Amino acid sequence: MASDMDGQAGWKLRQTPNTLAKSTQNKNSDEDNFDFRVIKSETTTDYAQLDLFHRAASPIMLLGQCFAIMPLTGIRKASPRHVHFRFKSVPMIVTVIFMMASSVLTLSMLKFLLNIGVTAKNFVGQVFFTCVQCACILFIDLARRWPPLIRYWTRLELIFTKAPYEVLNRSLSQRVRQPALIIIALSLVEHSLYLASAIVSYKQRVKYCTQNYNSTMDVSFDGYVKLNYDYVFILLPYTRFLGVYVLVVNGTCTFIWNYMDLFIMMISRGLAYRFEQISKRIRRLEHEDRVPETTFMEIREHYVRMCELLERVDNALSSIILLSCANNLYFVCCQLLNIFNKLRWPINYVYFWYSMLYLVGRTACVFLTAATINDESKSALSVLRRVSSKNWCVEVERLIFQMSTQTVALSGKKFYFLTRRLLFGMAGTIVTYELVLLQFDEPNRRKGLLPLCA
Repeated sequence: MASDMDGQAGWKLRQTPNTLAKSTQNKNSDEDNFDFRVIKSETTTDYAQLDLFHRAASPIMLLGQCFAIMPLTGIRKASPRHVHFRFKSVPMIVTVIFMMASSVLTLSMLKFLLNIGVTAKNFVGQVFFTCVQCACILFIDLARRWPPLIRYWTRLELIFTKAPYEVLNRSLSQRVRQPALIIIALSLVEHSLYLASAIVSYKQRVKYCTQNYNSTMDVSFDGYVKLNYDYVFILLPYTRFLGVYVLVVNGTCTFIWNYMDLFIMMISRGLAYRFEQISKRIRRLEHEDRVPETTFMEIREHYVRMCELLERVDNALSSIILLSCANNLYFVCCQLLNIFNKLRWPINYVYFWYSMLYLVGRTACVFLTAATINDESKSALSVLRRVSSKNWCVEVERLIFQMSTQTVALSGKKFYFLTRRLLFGMAGTIVTYELVLLQFDEPNRRKGLLPLCA
């Protein structure tokens, strides 16, 4: 979330001394009460009955921990005061073990590419494993920051669980979990088609070579693993255990590869929901005859605090956003490259077409979901501009100024902001990179398909 510094200075200078003192006092109070253990209302608040982001996201985060992501303890507890990050914990041990296991595949792929040379197609595996390794490191860093962040987030959310704010048509839990489940289901289909394409291609190759070249190849688990993951066994001798290990690690990498986008969408849904509540409250005031200035002052205070929360979240999440966008950009281009090339079996076309459409759809969903934060933060702007003269006050003017001058959105390390406009810019970038990849891969496309039994 970026702010116009000159604009902020302007509206802050127009604040009265009492307002500035109150704002400073509130900020200092927030810092003093940063840990839930010192909040007096902690003993009386039943978090299990509230629609909070921590409770909405906890099942998805627990699923991520099963795949070595977000090594935190206390996720299942209703109150975020129990969430902690510890280096000496079971989730952290699982994450470290996975990173060590996946590094074997990464190094094996690197050595394989150095031996045969890099092309636009065979470099995909190296990018995939490298992205997964980077994602694990970034999620460890996020987990380290998560306990104080989710406590601050929950404390602020308590404001929106009480009147005058209303629960929207779909609860926060539904908005967070349903898209996550859809992405997980679609990613399972994508990975299943990948396995089906690899297995069918392997069986057809064995059948063809046996019939036409008197080959002694047999369809077996060992043969399948050796053929499709031959780069691993450059470093390690093949055993059945290593074959299973490679498949498990590859499947876990695929989950993490999808989880980056899923997590960004969850965060975006949680933030946009609260901005939407603020906008709905403003719309309800449109037809009231008399609205006290203190009401607009309270709304502006809540809006500013949501912007501060967004800033904290962006500082913790922006590296993952940057990696996710770069990852999506590259893999969409690579899948488009495969579509333009001739493939050997019908199942290969089914997989690559589905994978391409899934990647494009997932990338678009990430951008559009993240863009709803910016959309909801400004959705009540037209209502504020129509406030009648008898309700007009300096607080309305300040709120209009903030909404119209601030860019309220998640970012990729401040290089860009996730808004609807960026989606169209990324589409143009994909076209440009695709043309470069097509030229880079032109010699391979001229050669056609390699001999099946070479």
